[in-house]
Amino acid sequence: MNGADGESVAGFTAEDQRLIDDMADVYRRIDPVPATLVERLQFALALESPEFEILRPHEDSGLAAGVRGGEDSRTITFDSEILTIMISVSARDEHAVRVDGWLAPPGDHLVELRTSDGPHTVRADDQGRFVLDVVPRGLTQLVVRQGLDDPARAAILAVTPSLIL
Repeated sequence: MNGADGESVAGFTAEDQRLIDDMADVYRRIDPVPATLVERLQFALALESPEFEILRPHEDSGLAAGVRGGEDSRTITFDSEILTIMISVSARDEHAVRVDGWLAPPGDHLVELRTSDGPHTVRADDQGRFVLDVVPRGLTQLVVRQGLDDPARAAILAVTPSLIL
């Protein structure tokens, strides 16, 4: 077996190296590293502050038939000790979706949907409702901030795990 510098590791024979190479080849074929793994990790780690609540997701697959948009809709709830977010995702076309959401408890919060095309930010109303009318499909993440007039100064309250819309 070769080390990082290309030298043989003590105790490994050429037969050992062939066996390790064969095993690595089997894993590459039957369980390859997902093509988007690095992109998803970089996306998830891109937030500027580690001091916020991470919300837990719960997808309500049974509700899809009754939600606006029919079979191309889904409802997902994220919750934590301090905040719950429920979103309904409806297909607009093959490139975009609409996201209707509700915060509980309701409050004057900024809701940012991070996408590969950049952030989409809206303010929740006094009932906690927000709408992102046209959002590109793909890897996203919701970030809830204080409802300050300057979003750059608004502290992050909660973040969802990355999800694919």
